[in-house]
Amino acid sequence: MSFIALFFFVAGALLLIGGFKKNNRALLTFAACFWLASGTCSDLARGFIDGWGSTAQSVSLAAVR
Repeated sequence: MSFIALFFFVAGALLLIGGFKKNNRALLTFAACFWLASGTCSDLARGFIDGWGSTAQSVSLAAVR
């Protein structure tokens, strides 16, 4: 688990606890968003890097032609 995913997971847990104690729906919503981000951040980063690399390759190939 990367540090960013771990940060999002811990932040989501803290917001979840705070949201339950204060009965605050906004904190609970943010906790859900942080937990969603903690599960998908590595896949998102990998897809972004792969997409960025393939765009650079296709642009360089188009310049050669």
